[in-house]
Amino acid sequence: MNIRLTLAAFLIVLSLAGSARAGEELLPNRKLTPGKVARGDKDRAGVTEEMERRMFSRYHIPWRRRSEFKVDHLIPTELGGADVVENLWPQSLSARPYNVERKELLTRHLLARIAAGKMTLAQAQKEISEDWIACFVEYFGIVYLR
Repeated sequence: MNIRLTLAAFLIVLSLAGSARAGEELLPNRKLTPGKVARGDKDRAGVTEEMERRMFSRYHIPWRRRSEFKVDHLIPTELGGADVVENLWPQSLSARPYNVERKELLTRHLLARIAAGKMTLAQAQKEISEDWIACFVEYFGIVYLR
């Protein structure tokens, strides 16, 4: 990806991260959510409440705050992501400007690129799992706070 855009996204994330409350980071913790591609039916069995509770515990977010988050797949299921704790993270519903809607827009864009033969599924999985915000900036540009 373009180094300048990646650096710009990093600086934005860095500046916004300082003001974020615990559990409202814009990117998942790579140690807790490394991402995983589904390898079979057992990796596509759906996300259970037990899995969600484990993920919230790993991120040290009280379960009572569940309604403030979307349990998100780092590698979306539409791109072959697994329904496992290692692919889940609590995406804050109040995060701005890179939020749930932006990540869903990026997923749709990557699917369209795959369908058009402009990238492989493996490339899309790699880009979105490494840094979905930098990936978003690469394809759509920087989103400013309003």
